Order: sequence, then structure tokens, then C-alpha cells
Amino acid sequence: MGVFSSEAEAKRKQNLRELEDKRLRFAKRLTDEGFSAQACLFAQFNGGFTAVAKCGEDICLIKGPAPGADEDFSIRRIPGARARCEDILIKSEGLGGLLGFGKKGGAGFKLIVDTPDADEFAVEIVAGLNSFLEITGGKNGLLNPRRRRGNANFVWDFRPVEREHVAPLKSRWMKLINGAE
Repeated sequence: MGVFSSEAEAKRKQNLRELEDKRLRFAKRLTDEGFSAQACLFAQFNGGFTAVAKCGEDICLIKGPAPGADEDFSIRRIPGARARCEDILIKSEGLGGLLGFGKKGGAGFKLIVDTPDADEFAVEIVAGLNSFLEITGGKNGLLNPRRRRGNANFVWDFRPVEREHVAPLKSRWMKLINGAE
């Protein structure tokens, strides 16, 4: 047995392989349906992600599972959806997470898309606490029909949210969804 050979490591690899299989089925389904998005905003959430995509006049709400989760990728198209934002401020505690003491704080926003059936769908962008990926045109890694090398998780492409990302993302996505108001 090697250094990284353990039951937990084998389970982790199996979970990633299953997640990649789910992603490939989802990508094929969306490709077959002719899905095309002008822009997508993904945010890491509980090991998976939530995303909002601008598809013509419609807004698509996308969820991706965490490795090992029972749920699958899902998409919901909302014609003429509207969005609103709520600011998020999380105060740090103790030493603010320094050397493992306390809790790290953050500031950001929650982009909430209202749906006709009164459900709420939210994408949270919080500096210092989660990661995001914004795609405006070009290649969308979620929809790539080829298997990722080593069964890599799509969320690994996301980058950390920095304070300077928050305001431009909020402004850009409110305009994209609601139009110039």
C-alpha cells in the first residue's frame, strides 16, 4: 500500500468519478436541448455550487451537487425573471480565523432570483468565505462534453472572492437580470 492508499482516499476518488459522470450526463442533456448562455455566475455552496445564467430573455437557475451527494445537477428556466440583492456582512470573531482561532468574517451579497411559484433561488458571493466563477461568452467548463483529467471537480476552477470583486459583480448581474433601471 502506498502513502495515499486508504479507504478514505478510494472513497474520495469514487465520489469524484461519480460527480464527473453526473456532470457529463448534464452537459450532454444541455447540449442536446441547445442550451446557450451569454453569461453565467457560479458560486461554491456546500461543496457543490449554485449558478445563475442569462439565456436570451430568460434566466436559468443551476445547481450542482457536492462530491458524494445523492442529488444530481439541475437547471430551471425562468422567463422574465427579476432579481434583488441583499448585502451580507459576517463579523469576524476572536482572532478572525488567524492560526485557527475564532471565525473569519466577510462581506458580500446574496443575489436572489424570484420565481413565479414564490420559491427563492440565491447565489451568495462573500469575500474571504467562498469562491466564484464568472463566464461571459467563451467556453463553459460545466458544458464541456469531455471527461476532465483525473475526474477533477468543476468547482476547482473557481477562484476566491476578493473584496474588489463584490461591487462589480453585484452591479453587473443586477443589470444583466433586471436590465438598465
